[in-house]
Amino acid sequence: MEEKNLVEKNCILLDQDVHSFKEVIQLIGAEFEKAEIVKPSYVEAVVAREKVFPTGLAADGHNIAIPHTDPEHVLRPGMGVVVTKEPIEVSMMGSPDIKLQSKIFFPLAMEHPKKQLDLLRQLMNVFKTKEDLDTISSATTPEEVLAVTSKIKF
Repeated sequence: MEEKNLVEKNCILLDQDVHSFKEVIQLIGAEFEKAEIVKPSYVEAVVAREKVFPTGLAADGHNIAIPHTDPEHVLRPGMGVVVTKEPIEVSMMGSPDIKLQSKIFFPLAMEHPKKQLDLLRQLMNVFKTKEDLDTISSATTPEEVLAVTSKIKF
């Protein structure tokens, strides 16, 4: 099977003027729907899941979030990248009482839980480096982001 970049150009949203986690998910949810990656139920499912299982991570120099939901809301695999103008509060994965400020979001749409775990591991490895997150945080074009996300294979 040919490996491909899960991130599609139209699902890279840079310098977004949004102020809540839900707004981030609504933005990417609309792009995912246009690209026929998710079902209309995706946005509400991600927002609901985040309340129970937060996805914020403290990374080197940048906090990130990797929001996702259950496979029944997904039509085909995909990943987005949303970078906000200002940080948005998210709860830390595994420690919901700890709040993080994040400007970088990597929303996922995965059909199979096992593949989702593999992808999460890859994401955590790729984004351990401050340089990759710096590149994404300061990117002005989708191509700059794709150069980093091309390291993640599915």
